[in-house]
Amino acid sequence: MAEQVELPTTSLAAVRRTVPMTELVTFFDSAYTAVASAAQQEGWTITGPAVGWFPVSMPTGPTEITAGFAVDGVPPGASSGDVTVLDLPGGPALVATHLGSYDGLPDAWEKLEQERVALGVEGRGDFWEEYVSEPSPGGDPSGNVTRLVLPLRAAS
Repeated sequence: MAEQVELPTTSLAAVRRTVPMTELVTFFDSAYTAVASAAQQEGWTITGPAVGWFPVSMPTGPTEITAGFAVDGVPPGASSGDVTVLDLPGGPALVATHLGSYDGLPDAWEKLEQERVALGVEGRGDFWEEYVSEPSPGGDPSGNVTRLVLPLRAAS
């Protein structure tokens, strides 16, 4: 079940690329490693879980994606190598939690989309996932916790 919330704008240290859907895992691994390294080198404080931000609704082919971590006290535009700090826009959103393998994420998003339609609210056009628990190689994927965030258009 989703919860309707008001999210603050968050500073996100991230790598942004256009990536085929089949290469998401490789991109995420390299982006999160690059951001963690840049944060350590620059003295930035990571304040949240890994984020995968998609600027378009439910992509099916190569898509632009931004992957990184929330950081505290770092102005947008700061950069280190391929890592840039940008604003992850806040505002109204539907938020749900998925417990289990990443293979179950498409179904979890479909359920969240059905709740959005039932509530009669309109999506903003982007969405993101927050990977609350860090998966471990050979670990049990049933314990993965992913927060699904579907930003909504602000009421006019």
